[in-house]
Amino acid sequence: MNITTATGTSARITPRGDIDHDTLPSLRAADALPAHVTDLTGNLQHTPFMDVAGLHLLFGSAAPDGPNRRTTVTGRRRRLRVT
Repeated sequence: MNITTATGTSARITPRGDIDHDTLPSLRAADALPAHVTDLTGNLQHTPFMDVAGLHLLFGSAAPDGPNRRTTVTGRRRRLRVT
């Protein structure tokens, strides 16, 4: 996965390959984003399959007392399989 901080408050996550329960631990780098990052973009162009682990990665990883982040998903394949 590539994580690039474009500005002080924005970050982009670009996973490559499937996102599932087995690959999620290696993708947890998203949880390590600094608190000042308020805009997160997940580019799924290179992700053919994603189970619920991918949804947790993009939308469910914030702690209740953590930073509020706006999450945007781009590059979704027409037939992205989510189970």
